[in-house]
Amino acid sequence: MNALYITSIENYSGKTAVCLALGKMLQGQQHKVGYLKPVSYQPTQVSGHIVDEDAIFIKKILDLPLDVWDLSPVIATPQVITDCLKDNLCGFEEQIAKAYEKASQGVDVMLLEGGGSLRMGSAIGLSTPRVAEMFDARVLAVVKFRGHLRILDDALSAQSSLGDKLVGVLLNRVPDTDADFASKEAVPFLENHGIPVLGILPDQPRVAAISVGEMTQTLGAEILACEEEKEALAETMVVGAMGGQEALNRFRKYQNKCVITGGDRTDIQLAALETSTVVMILTGNLRPPASILQLAEEQCVPVLLVPMNTMETVEALERAFGRTHLGHAGKLATFEALMQQHLDADRLMKLMGL
Repeated sequence: MNALYITSIENYSGKTAVCLALGKMLQGQQHKVGYLKPVSYQPTQVSGHIVDEDAIFIKKILDLPLDVWDLSPVIATPQVITDCLKDNLCGFEEQIAKAYEKASQGVDVMLLEGGGSLRMGSAIGLSTPRVAEMFDARVLAVVKFRGHLRILDDALSAQSSLGDKLVGVLLNRVPDTDADFASKEAVPFLENHGIPVLGILPDQPRVAAISVGEMTQTLGAEILACEEEKEALAETMVVGAMGGQEALNRFRKYQNKCVITGGDRTDIQLAALETSTVVMILTGNLRPPASILQLAEEQCVPVLLVPMNTMETVEALERAFGRTHLGHAGKLATFEALMQQHLDADRLMKLMGL
């Protein structure tokens, strides 16, 4: 049996998405796939159990037979960490080993998902290098583009931490403007340093998009129109704080956008509804005229009302964009297509011994 540990240098780099895409690809090749997230830092509750929220989605998409709480044996809640540090004897390795044995029964490939960075878990003896060593797993590091020097440093840092366990890196969310650097300079440099580059995934706004439902939950918003459009995805956000004609000219430059403006700015609201707007967020708890809501209903554009001011709303959404889960069919399909097109799957399979 082969084990592949998928990790990253920082949070929200695309680990779960890569796990899903690889899992579906392997299943399509008739491999039996198992999954385990040894240590979770994203607890939620299901049927009275504290579980990992990413594991819930992966179990569903890959149609895994085990209960979701079997897929995330160590949930690092604040209380768990406090108890562990107090006793100085966590005993987590035994828990994880038992969970791995159970999850790997009858499978060809085990996909292990790491924490948000290579150093996470070090204090409790469960860093990525340690867990990879426990199961003799090869490690694929997902490196999110953060600039020319940063992407090289991050890949080299992964190599320094993981050594021979590193099967390669996957460069993710590379902007079109930096594609030439990635392919013509970064790849040769990393390959010359003994780091296989198994793919360059371009930055795709749809993958980082946020749904109307997620916005509603994040902002604690009231839905004034088109409540049935909660699955609609906004790929960018634009603040409407200018004159009506200027707003119209600016809004025409952005597709699939979220427009944030005051509830009393009817001119901005009309401009938004004349262009490619996915959702309109009205701030300050100011309700728009009935005519605006009627037009929004006719065009199926959800209107959200929030008590926050515009700056607070923008800050809340900026924290959410690019950090949402892949639990949306459209986002998952987009990412799968990116992986199919840009991942060197044959090379990865060969390096894994498949």
